Amino acid sequence: MSRLAATGLAVAVSLLAPPLLGVPALGTEALAQQTEVPAKEAFDAAKELGTIEGWNAFLESYPEGFLSNLARAYVKKLEEGGPEPTPAPTAAQPKAKKETPATPANSEDEAVGAPAVVPGKPAVARGAKFMGFTEQFNRYYTDPSWKPAKTVFVSPDGRGDGASRETPSAAKDAVLAAAPGTKIHFLRGKYDACFNFTKETGGTYDEPVVLYAERNDDKSIGVSMTCCKSGRASCFNLEAADYVAIDGFHMTGGKYGVRIVGEGYDASQHSRGIAVLRSTGNDQDRDPFFSGQSDWNVWEANLGFGAKKDDGHGIYISNGSDWNIVRFNETYGNVSSDFQINADPASTCADEGIPYDDARCDAYAGEGEGGRGASDYFLVEGNYFHDGASAGPNFTSVRRSVVRNNVFGPQARHNVSFWQETDNPKLGSSDNKVLHNLFITTGKHGVQFSVHSTRNLFANNVLVGVTIDGGTVAANPEALLMEVDETAGDNVYRGNLYVSGKIEGREPGSEEAARDDFSAGWFAKFPSAVGGSPNDFTPTGDSPTVGAGKILADAPADRNGVARAGDVDLGPIEVK
Repeated sequence: MSRLAATGLAVAVSLLAPPLLGVPALGTEALAQQTEVPAKEAFDAAKELGTIEGWNAFLESYPEGFLSNLARAYVKKLEEGGPEPTPAPTAAQPKAKKETPATPANSEDEAVGAPAVVPGKPAVARGAKFMGFTEQFNRYYTDPSWKPAKTVFVSPDGRGDGASRETPSAAKDAVLAAAPGTKIHFLRGKYDACFNFTKETGGTYDEPVVLYAERNDDKSIGVSMTCCKSGRASCFNLEAADYVAIDGFHMTGGKYGVRIVGEGYDASQHSRGIAVLRSTGNDQDRDPFFSGQSDWNVWEANLGFGAKKDDGHGIYISNGSDWNIVRFNETYGNVSSDFQINADPASTCADEGIPYDDARCDAYAGEGEGGRGASDYFLVEGNYFHDGASAGPNFTSVRRSVVRNNVFGPQARHNVSFWQETDNPKLGSSDNKVLHNLFITTGKHGVQFSVHSTRNLFANNVLVGVTIDGGTVAANPEALLMEVDETAGDNVYRGNLYVSGKIEGREPGSEEAARDDFSAGWFAKFPSAVGGSPNDFTPTGDSPTVGAGKILADAPADRNGVARAGDVDLGPIEVK
């Protein structure tokens, strides 16, 4: 809070408090004159309090004017038991000054600000804190009460004005005319897609642009798109556009399904506030979902599969992007890493003449223009990344992030890697919390920490080595469950279970367990082929994971929103 805002808050509190014993109370007018707080600051202070008493205190001092009328509207809403009224649309906001919290600790008793899992609700509410920072995500995601200023209906063959379902316009015309507060409602059907957004056709923090795909009657995806082969060859190409939400599309072909990039590598040139939700991308030459130089993005409930050899990642987040939520997505059958976060310091730093140990490259997000060479403050939660044609997820120069309640694997090659591409220790994947995940491998490493990827807390995870032969899943003592090199010696390991396999670079600690046997009956329905769902890995009552862990501050609930308490189950799902 600013010094002036704090002063305004003190005024509002003073108006509510009784006078001190023996000290006469000042009248409201005299108090306002003595403190010399402008009406706008007192209004903001009352809004921060969020109570009827606070608003009445404001109105006693400032009974007339626009702000007073707005305050009375807040009082009315509170008296009716409803939410506070949505503020009027504002102009595009400048890039907010970023906050820098303290370095997160590796103790399970010290949370770093990752919100709890609540199924069906956003990970972060509008205006809340995320990893110690005031959120700057897309309002369509954080604020279910948001309403568009204008809705335009479009169809595959639309020729109308778009004002109603009966008179839909062409989608390309609606995209060209998009403005903050616009919702473009795509009627069901098949579209040829090559839609481009720029800073001029994007939205703002208060008023996003929303691209909504109408569902079928059974709630399945009702809008399918064939991505174009010209230009960026993307169904949706966002070039330096801010605050665009893409909700519910099925995109096939092209190079990308969704492509998001900023204006440059400096933090101030990143795009921000994109939300890609409940969408499917498949058979792209490069990546179904791709971003670079883009902060405060949300990737939730998406499916990416069949990415081809030109790049081949299911979801690829690159170029030093920060503050992203990656939640409840699924990827499989992609040629390269199913999921990859890669800051690309060779491109963002070295190719720009910036040494890897320059603060512009290795500083944390929120420190000036620094952080090009790393990706900081991610929440990676509840995803199912499995059965890729090559490697599993790459966390490359990912720092100060929370990775929890995911199912990783199996993969055709190795599974999850925490590493980096330079020799600068500051760019290792470090200071992360890796909690309550299930790692499955059929041979090469289930999880790896290397190249200065250290100071991570790795706790309450389950690592399983198996062979899969037809419909049979059995123990695999030759599977490499974990690999740790000599540069990652400061990681902390607690409450993990290592099942049927080996570890290289360390031994299980006194607060961990290992066993040679494995039974598919420890899980509700351990998959023996591609398919199924994360809930197939729900532990049964016979599982050694049940009640084997202690609760962690940054994992208060499982991937289904079941609250954890006392002796918790290891892995992503509680049996109770």
